[in-house]
Amino acid sequence: MPVLALVSQGALSGVLLPTFLILSIASFVLFGLVELVWPGHLPESVKEQVSIIINKYLDWKYPILHKDGRTKLPSCPYVWPNGQGDIAKFLDGLENSSSWEKQNGAVYRIWSGMKPEVVLTQPRMLQPVFKDSDKHSKAPANNSGWYMGQLLGQCVGLISGQNWRALRAVTEVPFGHRAISLRVGDFQQHVASHFADLHRKGTMGQGRIHPAGDMKMLPFWVVAEIFYGRSLSAELKDELRHLAPVRERIFHEHVIQGGLPRFSMSQYLPTRANAELRAYKQAWKEFNQRAVAFACVSEPDAPIIQMQEAVASGDITEEQLLQTLDESLYANLDVTTGGLSWNLVFLAAHPEAQSRVRAEVLAASREGRLEGYLLDRTTYLSACVLESARLRPLAAFSVPQAAPTDREIDGYVIPAGTSFIVDAYALNIRNEAWAPDNEAFRPERFLASLGGRDHGDRDGDRGGIKTASELRYLFWRFGFGPRQCMGKHAADLIIRATLAYLVQNYELGLLSDDAWVRSRECWISHPDFQLRCVRRPDEVGS
Repeated sequence: MPVLALVSQGALSGVLLPTFLILSIASFVLFGLVELVWPGHLPESVKEQVSIIINKYLDWKYPILHKDGRTKLPSCPYVWPNGQGDIAKFLDGLENSSSWEKQNGAVYRIWSGMKPEVVLTQPRMLQPVFKDSDKHSKAPANNSGWYMGQLLGQCVGLISGQNWRALRAVTEVPFGHRAISLRVGDFQQHVASHFADLHRKGTMGQGRIHPAGDMKMLPFWVVAEIFYGRSLSAELKDELRHLAPVRERIFHEHVIQGGLPRFSMSQYLPTRANAELRAYKQAWKEFNQRAVAFACVSEPDAPIIQMQEAVASGDITEEQLLQTLDESLYANLDVTTGGLSWNLVFLAAHPEAQSRVRAEVLAASREGRLEGYLLDRTTYLSACVLESARLRPLAAFSVPQAAPTDREIDGYVIPAGTSFIVDAYALNIRNEAWAPDNEAFRPERFLASLGGRDHGDRDGDRGGIKTASELRYLFWRFGFGPRQCMGKHAADLIIRATLAYLVQNYELGLLSDDAWVRSRECWISHPDFQLRCVRRPDEVGS
């Protein structure tokens, strides 16, 4: 195709290029539709040509230049139909994080669908971008397309401005630091009950545990109780449980996999994806109506009642509340599971760290201050949680958000309204601030920044982080500024309470020296292998 070759070589320019590109894209719409509706039926050569045409158009539509006025921001080429999102950005994010930076440099652009996202890999870039993060706008539906918008586009984590402020004010109350600190006993009961269930129904009796699969529903039920109250009926719990795999499957198949559901035109087609979306949303709405009615009778002070009252008064919409509940329970089920599960792996792989955490926990328990210990952010346990999060970020790239004004990054002028994302692996691991042992599990490096004591570890000789201010832009976990994750206090307490119970009652270890396999079915990093988990003889019956 000689004309396409001209395009790919940049031979067409000026006013002819936009016109040509628009006409070319129109001529390829039919090819694109065929591939969307029947994936795999078009030859790769045709898909490559479609990608070339669209890439040229996007490069023209979204110019980002150096302040010299000539140099273009390095970009990954658009690939039909998803660009680099969401499979490349999430499922393959660990591998692409390194390869994209090597190909493009420290700041570059990817395409999430047909939306540009500028990738930041260095701490020096973050302060100029996030200094006014309270004024930033989250990318509509995470730049993941139409289907994602229908599922989560109105949730508290993905909206902006006054709508976000109103919804956050209503839904964050039971997740505040004080509210969560009053629930330590509840969290501990959930943990003990969960492990009792694993002994009855799982492989714990054989001395094995799957750190993601076996832990998955623990944070789910903790968060469900925070919203719906302590007295949710067995029938409603069963309904909530049965909806989980349905929601998980449609998210993986129709959001992460992209393709046709990414495009708004797909809403008019009689697809399985649309039928499943309608069925799930109706079931979710009906469940919440029953849960509210039940709480009105059994637990009138349950947070869901106040949230429903905010809907009735017009402060927030019903769709915003339903999607925020969905986000907190189902979307964040993967998030919290990822954050929890890798902690088990690192403690299993590092018995000296496990012993030190156990000594801390036993001392706190003997002295009657275990609840306070679990809330303490300066402990070695807290340092272990941070080090695990550093080495295994939940996702390779952060949620896209746009600044309200132009930003200059390494000489490139990024226009206002352009989405930025942070490369968590570049920041948390590859950055020289963590040298010389960037990839080593060494929780001691966090103790100074937490205000704890670094018992003899010579961080001054090993590149340790000294202060909380030094840490601020070196480490991505819950985000930056006021848009940090609403559930961060609950997530931290769930993780600490679980680890404390484990080291008190069990000994963790690796079953083999094989490489640590992660699940390829989840958009969040989850370990996909079992650990040795043996109940300590001196704790049996305790």
